[in-house]
Amino acid sequence: MKIVLDTIPLIYSNGADRRTTYHLFRELFLNDSYNSYALFCIDRRRREDRYASLIEQKRIPVYTVPLPVRTLRWAWSHLAWPKLERISGPADLYHVAGIIAAPTHRAKVLVTIRGIVAEVIPEYLPADKVRRLKKVLREAMRHADYYLAVSEKTKQDMVSCLGINPDSIFVCPHGVDPQFKPISDRKAVFGFLKKKFRIVNPYVLYVGAIGYHKNVQGILQAYRLLREKGCRSHDLVLAGFPDSAWDYAAQFIGRFGMEPHIHLTGPIAQETDELTCLYNGADCFVFPSFYEGWCSPPVEAMACGTPVIASNCSSLPETAGDAACLVDPHDPEEISNRIEDILTQRDFRDKLIEKGFRRAADLNWRASALNLMEIYRTIEGRAE
Repeated sequence: MKIVLDTIPLIYSNGADRRTTYHLFRELFLNDSYNSYALFCIDRRRREDRYASLIEQKRIPVYTVPLPVRTLRWAWSHLAWPKLERISGPADLYHVAGIIAAPTHRAKVLVTIRGIVAEVIPEYLPADKVRRLKKVLREAMRHADYYLAVSEKTKQDMVSCLGINPDSIFVCPHGVDPQFKPISDRKAVFGFLKKKFRIVNPYVLYVGAIGYHKNVQGILQAYRLLREKGCRSHDLVLAGFPDSAWDYAAQFIGRFGMEPHIHLTGPIAQETDELTCLYNGADCFVFPSFYEGWCSPPVEAMACGTPVIASNCSSLPETAGDAACLVDPHDPEEISNRIEDILTQRDFRDKLIEKGFRRAADLNWRASALNLMEIYRTIEGRAE
């Protein structure tokens, strides 16, 4: 088959979407000698550096449209034009790595779905964001023949919330990026953390958007309970870009006099070792999110040797397996108690770390790519 790969996450994202897309495509190119591939780029500024290292390893044609994404999206939505094949030539499959899908003439369309938070827990998101996410998803659904869900739970949510035929949904979990691993030079790690983030004390870590849907409010309440119980040895680090709960977090810190103990780092550079150092320096990673399609931070923390607390709902039990301490995200006291267990019970902590290493090793990008190649073969077989 000739498979055209969408590159919107590679060009426009600086976070997990970019990293996951890069590693999945890289492993496809390294392992697939059956299909032929091409990249489809909507790129007015011609940022070839965002994907150049991918096409160095294998000769991959690149089809570029030098227009803004917004312009093409309007034309696709209102005119169903231009068709993908007008740009790429004949194609058998168009794999949409983001969620903005071009109409096609004959090529089947496979749309990646990383989660449908606006459908499952809209009450935790700003109303304008819910409207935007729902609109973009439904535009993609108009063109989709098949869907690539990142977890079984996401597939179930797509069936129950959107009424999509389960036979059209395939599941391909993510791997763990190889950059996440233990750093042996602990002195260098803590020296970097002190210089970059002014972190000088042991700490509990959260990584992700500072949003209500991520349950940042529950983390803050749990941390306050932890200190009230007398467990005051550790600071709390919230690492991520400002979202709906940013003002709440800032007000919480001021109201309870937590300025010396709670650190809001803001966005973390994804192309450096900042995040790896943060995981390595933490004594506990906490992630009691209300909803995730598939969530990389818990298994990234595991790969770095950090014990993990995660929600017992959504896709997180599927992501973490038996390697995390699972909690009710609606119960700050339970979250607080499990943090205290990890910080004070060495055997409990060590068992979680050992399980975490095993879980992270099971999740690799080569396995994800081989899984995706089988999905491509299934789609090809259905077209015959």
